[in-house]
Amino acid sequence: MEIVSAREFRKSQGRFLMAAREGRSVMLTSRYGNFKITPVTEDDEIVAKDIRNAYAEVIAHMNGDMELPKAKDIVF
Repeated sequence: MEIVSAREFRKSQGRFLMAAREGRSVMLTSRYGNFKITPVTEDDEIVAKDIRNAYAEVIAHMNGDMELPKAKDIVF
């Protein structure tokens, strides 16, 4: 695992992003906490798409364009 400060990351971020992309662990340390830099995977993109779709359904419901099922209809 490579541990870098926020200052060092800003200075050479391309190098650290490429390292993460190649599968090497990169940990960024800063006064705000520690963060692990990892590339986005296909699973992450699928989850993001599901969240966007769910959000769109909620907005459509709030605008009166869509009726959502009631919880009791889903559970029972």
